[in-house]
Amino acid sequence: MFRSIAATCTLLLCFTLGMLSACSEPAPKSGTGRTGPFPALPPTELGEKWSAENEAQADEILSTVKQLLEKRYRGDDFLRRDAHPKHHGCVKASFTVDSRALPRELQVGIFAATSRNEFPAWVRFSNGSPDGAHSPDIDKDIRGMAVKLMNFEGTKSGSHDFVMLTSKEFITEDGEDYLKLHRALNGSNLSLAWYFMTHWKNLGIVNHGRTHAGNPLQLEYFSSVPYKLGPRSMKFKARPCASNQTNDPVPADPAPNYLRERLVNTLKSRDACFEFLVQPNMDPDVNDIEQSNLAWDEGKSPFIKVATITIPRQLEIDSSKHLNFCENLSFDPWRSLPETRPLGQINRMRFIIYPEISRLRHAYNNIPVIEPRSHDICVGQTAPLCEAPKH
Repeated sequence: MFRSIAATCTLLLCFTLGMLSACSEPAPKSGTGRTGPFPALPPTELGEKWSAENEAQADEILSTVKQLLEKRYRGDDFLRRDAHPKHHGCVKASFTVDSRALPRELQVGIFAATSRNEFPAWVRFSNGSPDGAHSPDIDKDIRGMAVKLMNFEGTKSGSHDFVMLTSKEFITEDGEDYLKLHRALNGSNLSLAWYFMTHWKNLGIVNHGRTHAGNPLQLEYFSSVPYKLGPRSMKFKARPCASNQTNDPVPADPAPNYLRERLVNTLKSRDACFEFLVQPNMDPDVNDIEQSNLAWDEGKSPFIKVATITIPRQLEIDSSKHLNFCENLSFDPWRSLPETRPLGQINRMRFIIYPEISRLRHAYNNIPVIEPRSHDICVGQTAPLCEAPKH
């Protein structure tokens, strides 16, 4: 029984830490609160609910995450991400927008009809388990896909990020529920078991999001939580184009890193692509954006294709420099335009937690926080991103 509980704890950490800080980093021993200064959160809209109590919940979760990470990485020379630590590779891509299928009033932000509609990008594929850096790919897991658009006008960083998982919904309903889960994760096996007994739906979401995989280029990835789309809310997803839907079977005798091998070998021989779709919330009375563990009815709120992610044939994915780059790269859903910014309590907690944890990991590993500006990343200003992280 206790072994089963421990396994479920790992799965929950995969999802919960992954959604709050999928590309974030562990803290040093000293201090558990925010170090700031932090920019102000945007005003609530479209049904968002946020209070001083929610902000206190976010601070307690941040403290809990740091305590969990301190235990996991104590004594290590270099600190990996707290979730999605095992990457299969970061690949060169382009993100081409064609939002003509959207209603005019929803063609906003990156989906607006402008003269520029193609952006160079990096895409990172990963396994979610926070303890999975050295685990074999055959383990059932929540998989991740993160997309970074470069040289993007209108964001402070010059990047626009999309973070996605193989789960349609988030594990907890709202900020209060999320804090209860973190308290259980930082407590005893009995406290975690009690949380499961009283939150069966959340456990089901985690188990449904975990998947065996034959090739990371052949999975569907979801935002899980809502975002803004002008006057409405939305979710989004990336699904493989028809050209890469050849379902590679899970190997009978798999190598530990066979997903990286398949990613590398596939892109040596051919291009790949994903369709990027948004799901405008056409039933906001039912699809409450503060109920993050709710799937939206696709019949009433259908997905609409708005872009294509093209991944050309390429080499060097598994070179030491590119693997270092993939380790040092960071993603944040708040690297976005106001018209398509993250929505809801879970995302507002990410706003507080992501930058705090990110600074700590990069500082510990002696790697500066740098945003790439091109696909030529190992020269000039971004060259440090290709160095091995070290304490």
